[in-house]
Amino acid sequence: MTYFKRILFTFLLLPIVAMSQQIQEDPNLISGKLSNGLHYYLYPTKRVKGQAEFQMFLKAGSLQESDEQRGLAHFMEHMAFNGSTHFPGNTLIDFLERHGAKFGHDLNAHTSYGETIYKLKIPTKTKSVIDSTLVIIQDWIEGIALDSLEIEKERGVVLSEWLSKQNASQNTNEAFLELLLNDSRYSHRKVIGDTATLRNFSRKDILDFYNSWYDPSLMAIAVAGDFDPDDVLKQIKKNFKNIPSNDITDTSYPINDFKASDYKVITDQGTKKIELTGVQLLEPFRDITTEKEFYYFLQKNLLNDLFQERLDNKSFLNPAYKQAGISLGNYFPVKAALMYSAELPKDSIAKGLEQYWYDVEQIFRYGFTSMEISKVKKQLLQQLRNNAENKEQPSSGKMIKEMYQKFFYGNAIVTPEKEFELTQKSLTSIDSLSLLNYLKQIRKPRQTKYILTANKADEAVLPDASEFSMYLNFKDKQIQPYQRNLDVPENLLSEIPAPGKITSKKYIAEIDATQYLLSNGVKLIYKQTELDKNAIIISGFRKGGYYALKEQEYITGLYAAPVIALSGYGDFTRDALSQFLAGNSAKATLLADKTRTGFYASADKRDQKTAFQLLYLKWTAPRMDEKIFEEIKSQTIQAKQNEIPKPGDLFGEKIKKALKGEDYVTRKLKAEDIESELDGSKIIDTYHQFFGSAEDYTISLISDQPFEALKSDVLHYIATLPKGKAATTYRYEPKHVLKDDVVIQQRDGDSPKATVSLIYQQHTLLKSLPQTDLLNQVVKNLIRNRLLKKLREEMGAVYSVSVSASSTKQPIALSRQSISFVCEPKDVDKLIEETQKILSDMAAGNFSQEELSKIKTNLKKMDDLLKQRNTYWTKAIREHYFNHFPNWEAVTHYKESIDSLSNNEIAEAIEVYFKKSPAIKAILWPKNEQNNNQ
Repeated sequence: MTYFKRILFTFLLLPIVAMSQQIQEDPNLISGKLSNGLHYYLYPTKRVKGQAEFQMFLKAGSLQESDEQRGLAHFMEHMAFNGSTHFPGNTLIDFLERHGAKFGHDLNAHTSYGETIYKLKIPTKTKSVIDSTLVIIQDWIEGIALDSLEIEKERGVVLSEWLSKQNASQNTNEAFLELLLNDSRYSHRKVIGDTATLRNFSRKDILDFYNSWYDPSLMAIAVAGDFDPDDVLKQIKKNFKNIPSNDITDTSYPINDFKASDYKVITDQGTKKIELTGVQLLEPFRDITTEKEFYYFLQKNLLNDLFQERLDNKSFLNPAYKQAGISLGNYFPVKAALMYSAELPKDSIAKGLEQYWYDVEQIFRYGFTSMEISKVKKQLLQQLRNNAENKEQPSSGKMIKEMYQKFFYGNAIVTPEKEFELTQKSLTSIDSLSLLNYLKQIRKPRQTKYILTANKADEAVLPDASEFSMYLNFKDKQIQPYQRNLDVPENLLSEIPAPGKITSKKYIAEIDATQYLLSNGVKLIYKQTELDKNAIIISGFRKGGYYALKEQEYITGLYAAPVIALSGYGDFTRDALSQFLAGNSAKATLLADKTRTGFYASADKRDQKTAFQLLYLKWTAPRMDEKIFEEIKSQTIQAKQNEIPKPGDLFGEKIKKALKGEDYVTRKLKAEDIESELDGSKIIDTYHQFFGSAEDYTISLISDQPFEALKSDVLHYIATLPKGKAATTYRYEPKHVLKDDVVIQQRDGDSPKATVSLIYQQHTLLKSLPQTDLLNQVVKNLIRNRLLKKLREEMGAVYSVSVSASSTKQPIALSRQSISFVCEPKDVDKLIEETQKILSDMAAGNFSQEELSKIKTNLKKMDDLLKQRNTYWTKAIREHYFNHFPNWEAVTHYKESIDSLSNNEIAEAIEVYFKKSPAIKAILWPKNEQNNNQ
């Protein structure tokens, strides 16, 4: 080889060698594998102090079942909580609840086709709790009891879970799933299983599954949070190293690519919309361990952002399709997909299909413009730069997800700094040509299958296969490249307002914050925290909202803020503003609800001024684009006209009417209401009612910076918001409708299940709002725990029970409670009777101190965790001033208030709520179901 050729060869090889370099993993990750094949991943982080997440990953699920075991992988997951070597019976749940965990929230699991995952969130201040948690995981691997009596109890629970998932959209849901599974082994291993198997399997059947597949060689233990990694690693090695293994190396099953294109129409009684879905199967995006693999992974992510960007912009041209998407991504470790989707209006299906496929073809023929690519690159780099520069430790939840990706997909775990560096490096090689080449490489129309899903009532208007194929044929059709000309102003504001003033200052010792009154009547509460480094949150509210509008303005009020957000502000259209903010972390959203108006703005320290200016711009310079307004109005009217009500919708409307009556606020909006009452000429005026004057707004400002670093922006952009009185008095007051017991029975349910709702309401508060809220939390948890124990664990008649209890004093005092569950129709009367017995029993004070203690411990734990987030303080400040609390005890004495709640107070609350209040008993029966006890 000549010298010149060697140099040229070396030069050509350099990019390949560089791109093939292994990615350096996060040095804070502690990982390894025991001799029996069990993997472990530990990541200490103090983002949330005193808590850690423990998860057990298993590479086995329904795919590993034999024909006689269908459903047992999922059933096995249930049995893990029903007794083990060191935690017999229900003592596992009992132990964790005594230490503040809540079943369902902190203690949970799920099963899928190729995985089973057990999840624990535990307090870590006590070493013995950590040690016991590892013993629980050890028991899950080798010591689940599988007691015959517990199996019999759990059969009813799992069958109730199956029942709860039955609905009238079953055909369309299963058709989409089958498209992805492509008649593979996955197609014949539904996770919930076969009901005949679930009813009849023996203990030996499930024991065989457990012994075969709960093997350390298929497992990993993942721990992230506030813990001592040396101690946990020592315990893992001690507890798990001697568990025997069968050294199972592979549990995966393939899903083959489609060999040809296909089109099917699927209808049922429950589907409301006409939707097209297209799927092309691909090799998965996984094993991202080198810079080369990262490059392709980044390309995929950029394309997903670009797909969304293009279709979002197209949506403002009022196309004949809606809710469109194109996406690239994994759905199992063995398979990825290129997917297409669009909603098609009933009266313009042909036009919608033609326009959607034109827009798809435009993307795959010409790719994306330099402006589009530049925007998504800036947005991505801004996000990753913020992550890299933020000195906050990562959350345990984020790291658990990373560990999941490493174990199941083989991806490297990198630091935010490394990810930013890799992205910067890779982006220099990604341009419009490379992305277009990638698009052409992956797309295979002849290996793409399509389904059109719709309601049976629309069958007559759906295209057949020959008609559909015409819309896909663009070979000889003229398609123009996408063009979008944007005029983007150089500055958010044409001129900077002269600063306002601070008129008074008061220190709030209880929450270590300072109150500033500004010259325009705004009350600003500033609190410095160390919770989110280099970030600011600006959040404000004022009494008013939709209930302060006149009746004839109400519907316009519902649409005012959304229409303006789509129209733009000042010199900016919506698109121009989005382009201007690309790569900037500043965000500001103005919104209204029933009883107040408000906003939320945030930014990193670098973009602080932009956030203040953006808020000022959106407040003072709304635009109303007539074309956008008319599009929104016509689309809303069309959606109302084409609406296909489901039995559950009608059932909900009956309950709503019994609770709230019917008036201009509570009515179900119809097309004619939108037509006659949504008035474009009043959009700006209504918006100004919400945000014109800033007087009486209370604004919280949360940051790790001293106030002096924020003061100039506060004076220029908050203190200068317009002055003047605003109409904030409520014009609407909810009616006292529910005065006697009401029974609602509807017999047209679209599945074999019965849905039961028991609802109670009072136009009063038991105590002050903070004390009532606390009572509500205890009452709903106490009742739900008791109902779950009886209806689920003992009777096996329900999968879950939902219990709610809430109160408000705006615009009037109102409290409401509900209990709901799904069950077999034959069990309805029995379960309602048991529920009423439990409520009577608890109203008489028959609940233990231990039951109460678990709930109180969990509430105190949650308070500790929530106070470690800045959003806690924005909410606490808002609730304090909105509800005119006389003091800050809801914040400062929360735990003392919990401890001071007596059994008598709780029993009295249950009696008032559930025994002395008018109730709605609502039952949605399956179609043609008759009940003997009416």
